[in-house]
Amino acid sequence: MDRKTKGSSLTATGVEHGFTLIEVLVTVLILTIGLLGTAGLTMGIIRGNFFSKNITSATAIAQTQLDAVQREGYANTTTTTFPSSAQPVTMGGMSFSRTTTITPNSPAANMKTVAVTVNWNEANNAARSVILQTIVAQ
Repeated sequence: MDRKTKGSSLTATGVEHGFTLIEVLVTVLILTIGLLGTAGLTMGIIRGNFFSKNITSATAIAQTQLDAVQREGYANTTTTTFPSSAQPVTMGGMSFSRTTTITPNSPAANMKTVAVTVNWNEANNAARSVILQTIVAQ
């Protein structure tokens, strides 16, 4: 007849119940690796969303300028109306620099190619830009 001693985890058949310290430590290690991987993935997603927000804002800034060029028409599309110097623009808490370049008689006579370049710096100081072009004809 087997006897259980006080505080023992042995049953009448002699089988132990519960987890050993090694099993617990291995489980904690596996969970930690999984959680660190998830945290890294989350940070990558946040950076990607931030970049997407900035590129969308830059495209909207450039498109707004091109819409203004289209409204003015061929005769008023000049460097006086749309200065070629960099113009600061803020959108969504981010600072952008917008430059409008007008090339007369391009690609043919009585046409102007208008290019709008929007530049900004990411949080890691990486320089980014978006360039949109249109042609205005007489």
